[in-house]
Amino acid sequence: MNSKIDTKFIKILLIEDNPDTKLLLQDELLSDNGNIEYSLQCVERLSMGIEYINNNEGLDVILLDLLLPDSQGMDTLSRIQSVTQDIPVIVLSNHDDESFAVKTVQMGAQDYLVKERVDRDVLARAIRYAIERHQMIKKLEQAQGELQKIARYDSLTGLSNRNFFYEQLDKLIERVRRENKLMAVMFLDLDNFKPVNDEHGHSVGDLLLQSVAKRITSCLRKNDIAARLGGDEFIIAYDTSGNEESLAIAAQRIIEVISDVYILSGQELKISASIGVSVYPKDGVDMDVLIKNADTAMYSTKEDGGNNYNLFISEMRGKQMVKHSTF
Repeated sequence: MNSKIDTKFIKILLIEDNPDTKLLLQDELLSDNGNIEYSLQCVERLSMGIEYINNNEGLDVILLDLLLPDSQGMDTLSRIQSVTQDIPVIVLSNHDDESFAVKTVQMGAQDYLVKERVDRDVLARAIRYAIERHQMIKKLEQAQGELQKIARYDSLTGLSNRNFFYEQLDKLIERVRRENKLMAVMFLDLDNFKPVNDEHGHSVGDLLLQSVAKRITSCLRKNDIAARLGGDEFIIAYDTSGNEESLAIAAQRIIEVISDVYILSGQELKISASIGVSVYPKDGVDMDVLIKNADTAMYSTKEDGGNNYNLFISEMRGKQMVKHSTF
């Protein structure tokens, strides 16, 4: 139930130009309604109602006549809903038309009242149910948003998870293909994370992973994407925008940022990262190949001692050692 109903005070905006209807609603709302107190603000035009909504907070419900001096019919409902989706709307009408009533509800109104049938009980019930239904819808939307977040993001770091990253990467590859540009995949693995985790415990290890994720994010730009694949493995889709030199700078920047000292739970920790890089379209034109080649380059970096990055080259497929690459 709406918390404002619990406090027994409901704030209403009436948008209605008929003085008789105003008096009727005022009489019904101000008459004995048990323990509920109503505050009613009346305006005669849709433009005045929109202005009031924009300049006032705390409205619980809007009573709306669709036939106003400055707006007619369904356009009135559409315009009021464009201003706010957070306030339930009850449509008031002179027409007892069931099909029209259904249409207004389908467009988002919480209820449809025929004016000549409105009395104290009908009005109070409609207002209460409108607020409650609207709250239920908002809660469902919030729950759906939370479920979507759980499905798309890593619960520990807040970065994209594997599946969502693959979805985003696929779209990025398609875009750079159309625009004839370059992009890169960076596969990142922390060096010696297991000894840190074993020595200081999983809680500190989790804090370290969260801190690493934040540092990676700080290095990204608007169109770059980062994800945690699991454990201490991360992956980045880097939009080079046709500039390969920026990729080398970005990889080195990420390494430097990650290798800075961490102060976690009163303990000073240091860690480094190994990065492998594959570039579209030179090292692959589809997602799986780019990821595989970036992973291969990352293991080459590990073999070189870590705390560095390597670009993928074809010789890595034969597990030949390669030195640090530059553009």
